[in-house]
Amino acid sequence: MKKPRVRIDFIPLSIPEKIIFYRNIIAKLTANLFFTTPYISLADAILAINNLEASALAAADGGHTLKSIMRDMEEIADNTFRILAHYVNQLADGDVTKMASSGFNQSQDSSAQPKEILTANNGTHSGDVRLVTKAIKKTGVYKWQSSKGPIPTDESGWNDEGMSTQAHYEISGFTPGELVNFRVCAFTADGITEWCVPVSKIII
Repeated sequence: MKKPRVRIDFIPLSIPEKIIFYRNIIAKLTANLFFTTPYISLADAILAINNLEASALAAADGGHTLKSIMRDMEEIADNTFRILAHYVNQLADGDVTKMASSGFNQSQDSSAQPKEILTANNGTHSGDVRLVTKAIKKTGVYKWQSSKGPIPTDESGWNDEGMSTQAHYEISGFTPGELVNFRVCAFTADGITEWCVPVSKIII
């Protein structure tokens, strides 16, 4: 049986999501007795996050140059947290308790990161869908996605619908009669949960 490892699953996240995730890692590793000598200092990691956040704000209404700087800062931050993930893997050596304390997600499910349970019901008006998931303690935000037709075989087939602080979300604008799939994950104090098993609904 393979040893559990922390997952490098944060690279596909959007920049706002990465900032939330990376700051949670810093909070978990600060004064963590399991991980006292990281390969890259937490001060440098914090600087990478701050630079990424500042560049994203600057690029919001900026041109090509500012967006290029933002992508450079994103790559620096991503590489920084790849290094930290490698460090956690080396020191944890398969210990799920140590890995969970780092804030990184694990290759095997842990009790701190349960999969979501999702239901899709008719919304307030025709074409609306109300999504409800099981609430998780210490959750900051839930992220909701949809896809139309067959369930996608890769991440590119999913569309972001929004984020909420509550374990429910209503989406409008679908066409009655079409088949739509939905899924949700949660940003918790222990990291980002895996996506739930998708649920499908014919829009009313």
